[in-house]
Amino acid sequence: MAQCIQRSECAVTEGRKMIAEEVQVPKNEKPLLTIAIPTYNRARYLRENLAVLFDQVVAEPRVELIISDNASPDETPGVVRAFVERGLQVRYLRNEANVGADANFLQCFELARGKYTWIFADDDFIVAGGIAKVLRLLESSDFQLVHLCSYSFRDDHIAEMKSSKLAGVTERYSSGLEFARRVGAGVTFISGMIINKDRLSAIPHPDLRQFVGTSLVQLGWTLPVIESSSNNLCICETLVAGRNGNRAGWDIAQVFGVNLEQIMSMTLRNRKDIARALRSRTLESWFPAMIMAIRGGVAGDLTIDNVRATLQPLYKYNWR
Repeated sequence: MAQCIQRSECAVTEGRKMIAEEVQVPKNEKPLLTIAIPTYNRARYLRENLAVLFDQVVAEPRVELIISDNASPDETPGVVRAFVERGLQVRYLRNEANVGADANFLQCFELARGKYTWIFADDDFIVAGGIAKVLRLLESSDFQLVHLCSYSFRDDHIAEMKSSKLAGVTERYSSGLEFARRVGAGVTFISGMIINKDRLSAIPHPDLRQFVGTSLVQLGWTLPVIESSSNNLCICETLVAGRNGNRAGWDIAQVFGVNLEQIMSMTLRNRKDIARALRSRTLESWFPAMIMAIRGGVAGDLTIDNVRATLQPLYKYNWR
């Protein structure tokens, strides 16, 4: 089918308008999986990401690829066009103005047409052959959530890859509580979570727009699905390479303390056991590891200013 690039108007989450430049793709069949990449001013990383994705999706009809460009001032449009000219089918949308990271993430989720939606960071990688393995698993059952284990890298995701002794290993969880205990704060790692969007549509859930600005907007659709889930999957083989030290602009105590608690209270009102499991895993492992990374200078520009002052009112009675 011939591709065309056209100008169109699309509504964004807060009722404003954006001008979208979109490569048209066939819409007569619903994709199994949507991979949606929100991006802003990181053309270099996006180019590397698409180079890894290209061979995996260029001839894969079960996958829809979306790129939501948050008004990048760099050469991001040219990077996308270059891959389109090579034959990559992609829905490329460029915001007229920067709407913020959370709103761009939400836009990706709302635009996704696949049964499963995988929001993927522009600077992370899905390792070679990873998408084919994921698709085989998605076709094997009706999962509500899929968590993908990952490894960290700083410069070269291939050179820094560690050999996995868990190739082909998966774990199934028949309840959201079991899944939360296994994954912990990993539910917040957007590149490591695939959500059954059809499942979210079938259950009550809050208006997702109210989570914009929390730096955890993805939990607005993830936690309601966890609460009602009965068939979840953890892919133990490391199919995702997460770039380390490339995050900035937020305070870890505010986001993973105050904001996380508020989101859990809004989405897990009837499942305090799941909230308790996520809270425990975050306090036991995520905070210590992140604080040490920041102190060691390997966590980008993230800060630990006033961590104790922020967290103590929340957790002063929690032994952890």
